[in-house]
Amino acid sequence: MEMNRRRMLALAVAAATAPVLSACADTRQQKQAAAPVKSGAQLIDPNRPGSDAWPFEAAEQLNNSLTWPKTNVADPASKVTITVAMTTDAVTEVRNAQFDFFFKKRHPNIEIKRESSPFDQFLTKYMTQAAGGTLPDVLYNHYSWTQNLISNQVLQPVDEYIAKTPEFDLDDIPQSGLGYFKRDGKLYGLPTDMAPKLLFYNKDLFDKAGIDYPDESWTFDKLFETAKKMTSGSGAEKIYGFSPMPTIGPDLSAVFLMPFGARFLDAAESKVMINEPKAREVMGRWLDLLVKDKAVPSLAELQLLEKVDPFKTGHAAMLINGAWLMLELSKQTAFKWGATHIPKGPDGRFTPAVGSALVMTASSKNKDAAWIYMHEFLSSSGYKFRQITAPARQSAWDANAKAVGIPDETAKLVKEVLADYASDDGVLRLPANKKVVDTAKPIWERAMLGKISVDDALKEIADKVTPVLAENKIA
Repeated sequence: MEMNRRRMLALAVAAATAPVLSACADTRQQKQAAAPVKSGAQLIDPNRPGSDAWPFEAAEQLNNSLTWPKTNVADPASKVTITVAMTTDAVTEVRNAQFDFFFKKRHPNIEIKRESSPFDQFLTKYMTQAAGGTLPDVLYNHYSWTQNLISNQVLQPVDEYIAKTPEFDLDDIPQSGLGYFKRDGKLYGLPTDMAPKLLFYNKDLFDKAGIDYPDESWTFDKLFETAKKMTSGSGAEKIYGFSPMPTIGPDLSAVFLMPFGARFLDAAESKVMINEPKAREVMGRWLDLLVKDKAVPSLAELQLLEKVDPFKTGHAAMLINGAWLMLELSKQTAFKWGATHIPKGPDGRFTPAVGSALVMTASSKNKDAAWIYMHEFLSSSGYKFRQITAPARQSAWDANAKAVGIPDETAKLVKEVLADYASDDGVLRLPANKKVVDTAKPIWERAMLGKISVDDALKEIADKVTPVLAENKIA
């Protein structure tokens, strides 16, 4: 794959702007296992891969119980090797090794070479390889990277392969979360996971306060009101009504601003809108909840808590977070919890549908074999085998929720949200997104500390972020 100077520059920008906050995608991957793994490096037996978390015998039984999908793309007539690069932890790496083991039994002419790198090093490593003309056949891809890589002709569209796979059933994947991976009517990535954000609440604290649990009827006005009522105590015993305080991040618009007809950036990520009146009103209300009402933890309080989320320790009544949190909450016994829809605003209810993806690289010499692998890995059976907490394929949700202990009503809620109003709208994805966040976040934190007014903070964010947005034109 030959690259001109402009494309190499674009790849360098992509590597330099990998979003720090996007490490949440890696966290989702790390929390897929149903049981913890022993610390220390693992040696995976290639002839019988397994661990305490994923015993080989159980994996073999599950694999044999599943119906693996077919495709009209033919297996190679002779031995080929595909390289698959992902970012995983020790737990999921064992499960992936098991998947590969059984995949090779079904496809004996496809050998798999697996590469694994930490999330914070992944993009830089493989974009350096791309600039040198080499890449793996199948590549993990965070939603915020894809548009830049498409522009630089690094990725292969998969529409032709989907057309050759009648069983693929694209409708089984919520269309609202595929926009990150599309360009000019073509699809370049298929999600490894997909989840919306939800409003989580501590049932014990609501019961103690004698307040009804949040439900679908709630508005953000109700959330603000209840957060104030639920706040009590001081010091180590303090209970916060809501945690954490919203800050600048890739999905700030989709969760907190769009319900009020406001945005951080416009849909094209070419204009700052956070200093406009509707956004200013929303950000001001959250700042009042922090400074005046003390119903959300301050930066200093979070530091005293050593950055432990107060909700997870039973010291906050409400939290907005991704549905992938369900697994962690289901494993704890400190308090009873529930989940419901994100509250509504005057302009409606919004939540992001986000997830990472697998992509096929344009430089692959074995695209047919790469597709066969991707198809099975991301099939309903593939999700069920790997027991992903937030599978993109809705047909795998119920089985996976049962396997990892997620309550049926919560799994039903997630499927409902994904089908109804979850969207990729308002989530930053273009090349400048990390620099945008890194520029704006410390300014907003000064407002949280009371060192600058909300109006001055939002004006400074607009002034300093605006020139950064020129980097999005590279895509």
